[in-house]
Amino acid sequence: MKIITAVALNPAIDRTLVVPGFTAGATNRVAAARVDPGGKGINVARVATALGAHVQVLGFLGEENGELILKSLTQAGVDHRFLMVPGETRVNFKIVEPGSGRLTELNESGFTVAERQVRELIDLVAQRLPETAVLVLAGSLPAGVPVTVYRDLVALARKAGVPTILDADGEPMRAALAARPTLIKPNLAETERLLGRRLEGPGAVLRGARELLAQGPEVVVVSSGADGAALVTAGRSWWATPPDIQTGSTVGAGDSMVAGFAVALSRGLPLPDALRLATAAGTATAGLDGTQVCNAAAVEALLPRVRVTESSAEGGGEAN
Repeated sequence: MKIITAVALNPAIDRTLVVPGFTAGATNRVAAARVDPGGKGINVARVATALGAHVQVLGFLGEENGELILKSLTQAGVDHRFLMVPGETRVNFKIVEPGSGRLTELNESGFTVAERQVRELIDLVAQRLPETAVLVLAGSLPAGVPVTVYRDLVALARKAGVPTILDADGEPMRAALAARPTLIKPNLAETERLLGRRLEGPGAVLRGARELLAQGPEVVVVSSGADGAALVTAGRSWWATPPDIQTGSTVGAGDSMVAGFAVALSRGLPLPDALRLATAAGTATAGLDGTQVCNAAAVEALLPRVRVTESSAEGGGEAN
């Protein structure tokens, strides 16, 4: 049985602090705290596993504090193979203010990867491609990893006939587009940075997604939080509207969407169904506090409440 392979180049340890009335420059009291493994690739693996997929994670971990992530993945039933590098895995602090739900993030830089270790990681991914149904490339890059690494991994996967999902920001995403990833999922802010302009409303988002499509990917998904998500292919477009929920924290919601798409692609689901599953997963995680991620029961409950409508090919609204 082929599995989903998630590449986690820059994992994190997410420490969530609940701080009522958080005030910068003052002494604040922490009401509650939790620690979770984090980083996009790790979150994708956790959610895809919760949705019933067999997943493996490949990536880097800092030698000094990576044990928490290894232990958490093992307990969750996620296969993993990390290359250990000198230094610490980054620790990200998420300060949540109850009531307002405002989130303040303090993200560390973490370790530096040597050139030979980058080559080792690429070789490791290549070795695992024959057993891979979908390759997920997600997240930021640690120091020492070239911005072209996702481009190179997409090219490797395409040569092996393995579909790829790419979720990255800035130059790593831009560099990989010409390698023709199967599906990319930038959020609205990332899409606006790629295109160099604001996108106001669903029609503009759909048209912006189509511009990215012209740069190489087969499918482009642009997520816009509670407003929904656009999915475009060469010939068709859809818009997904999530149900109204009480939002807890949006941390990990986009990663949960990516996991939903990975599971859907591995199961051969049609794109509208994939969009529905991904939107339900993202919404379920957005309803949780801190850096928790969704479970299968919550996603199943939300699936019938996600509205997916086909839009005109130009991205100008619903088709009749």
